[in-house]
Amino acid sequence: MPKIIKVMLFWTLVAPTIITILLMIIEYSVGKDVELLSYSAIFLGIAAGGLIFAGPLNYLIAKSKEK
Repeated sequence: MPKIIKVMLFWTLVAPTIITILLMIIEYSVGKDVELLSYSAIFLGIAAGGLIFAGPLNYLIAKSKEK
C-alpha cells in the first residue's frame, strides 16, 4: 500500500477514533451523560480536519525529510 494512503487512513480513521474515545472516557469519568450520537459530529469534524489538513501536511513533511 502506498505511503500516502497509509498516512491518510491514519489521519482520517484512526486518530479521530482515538480522540473521540478518549473524550468519551473523560466526560464519563466527570459524570456527564455519554450519548454516541452527540459524538458523531466530533468524530466527523476531526476526520475532515485530518483528511484536509493533517494527512497531506504530514505526508509532505515526511516526504521533504526523505530528500
